[in-house]
Amino acid sequence: MRERLTSDLGVYALSGLFSLVVFVFALWLLSRTVPGGLASRQLGGLVVGYLLFVGVYTTAWFIYTGIDSREKV
Repeated sequence: MRERLTSDLGVYALSGLFSLVVFVFALWLLSRTVPGGLASRQLGGLVVGYLLFVGVYTTAWFIYTGIDSREKV
């Protein structure tokens, strides 16, 4: 198990999970501190932006694994 978590892909997965936790916490914090809470338009913009980030992150992850599988390491 430790070997999986310390591999390159494990680090990618853990950092992606960490970014999700931070994002959800930030949404919770904003909903509590912004007067009147987050409007649906604000929330939609934040979620779409985060999903774009995750899409690019996942694409980089797949490219990285493709490079690793083609090279003889």
